[in-house]
Amino acid sequence: MGLCDSARCPQATHHPQHRQIWVDHADNTQAVFLGNPRLSKPERARAQAAFDRATRIVADIDVAGHLDEEPRS
Repeated sequence: MGLCDSARCPQATHHPQHRQIWVDHADNTQAVFLGNPRLSKPERARAQAAFDRATRIVADIDVAGHLDEEPRS
């Protein structure tokens, strides 16, 4: 289980109930790592990639959620 990153796995699905977890992950990454001025360049690059991945997943969840909604007349 720990070997698969759901953000990279083509078989993974992300649903609205997962959204807050990814939002929290992005917020924590930004505050703890990207907000640290003493972070080395390689660590900053890894943290930025994690942040970008989390925000992409949140955006994908939001788009998918809107696709499930009934059209309004």
